[in-house]
Amino acid sequence: MAPNEDAPATVPIGPAAPTVTDSERLEKLNQDLESIPLFMTQLPDEGNEAVEALKTLASEEPPEEMAATYKGEGNLSFKRGRYHDALKHYTHALEYDHDNVDLRVTLLTNRAAVNLELENYGRVLQDCSSALKLKSQTPKALFRAAKACIMLSKFAEAHECCDWVLRMDPGNAELLRLQDEVRQAQLKFEERGRAQEERERQRLARREMLRRAVEIRSRLTFDLSPENAKKKDLYPWEVSEHQVELDHDTGHLLWPVAFLYPESKESDFVQHFDESVTLYDMLAQVLSNPPPWDSQSAPQYTVDNVDTYFMARPVGGVEKDERLVKVSSKLRLASILDNPKYVILDGFPSFLVLPRTGPFTEQYIEHYRQQRLTQEAAKQTVAAEPS
Repeated sequence: MAPNEDAPATVPIGPAAPTVTDSERLEKLNQDLESIPLFMTQLPDEGNEAVEALKTLASEEPPEEMAATYKGEGNLSFKRGRYHDALKHYTHALEYDHDNVDLRVTLLTNRAAVNLELENYGRVLQDCSSALKLKSQTPKALFRAAKACIMLSKFAEAHECCDWVLRMDPGNAELLRLQDEVRQAQLKFEERGRAQEERERQRLARREMLRRAVEIRSRLTFDLSPENAKKKDLYPWEVSEHQVELDHDTGHLLWPVAFLYPESKESDFVQHFDESVTLYDMLAQVLSNPPPWDSQSAPQYTVDNVDTYFMARPVGGVEKDERLVKVSSKLRLASILDNPKYVILDGFPSFLVLPRTGPFTEQYIEHYRQQRLTQEAAKQTVAAEPS
């Protein structure tokens, strides 16, 4: 029978039912589940009768059964790759006091397997040792201890563990493979050790050759800042991360050198400045293009438009003792470092670069001239005082 199109529409009686979204339904379901102990993510402090009943039931379970239950949970977590959870379950199981030695040994070896996956090799050895004290004929404990010994480079102990198992089970194919793994790991370890010893021998030989090369240049003078003076067992040229090197083909020293630009408060650093190269040639390379902080269309800092200086101060001196000394750019680096006034501070030389003319250069030079005159006047005053 066809529907009567002329029938009136049904009109709901009372207020309309509230619309419930899917997210609200899910939130309500989660709240309901949280009241059931099996689904709780966090136990309430008190007041939940179902939880209290479960706690009472658990406390009445025999310790061995509780340990076995936690063992099963640990095995399941281990199979799923949830190693931290497995570790907690096995640890809980071991907290129960019972007389089942085999169960305790199994828990210890299982926890050792978890710690192998977590790379806690020291703990592997602890659990394997505890298992062997309870039951000396425990191949799994020896097998896992051997694996941990390999990772700790304890090859003699790893061999001993393998030999012990093979005495119990000579045809154990897995142990035979592990024994070969121990041999291969030991060979690689010894090979790395020999390579490291050779690298260290070469490093010491290079260090000695550099020491001789520096000391042959007997006019070189070094000084250290208070911070670097605390570094022991280092030569003065070794205190910086940037160190002088010896070119074994030429016999030249290659110095790390800093060029400082006081006007712009900028700097350049040359890692290998050959001592046979002149200051002019090195600056020609450093300033071959206008520095970013200089005018690009009419640069002020060009090799032919700058003068170079160094700060001279006595060994053990401080900033107020510094004197500004102009250097000819035609000199080789070796000649400059031979200057008795030049002190190599903290392992590498540095130079100040100023425009040949200009108000900043005039003020800068005048500042150090006045500082020098003040120091000299002070010395004369002290000398004139009666003793």
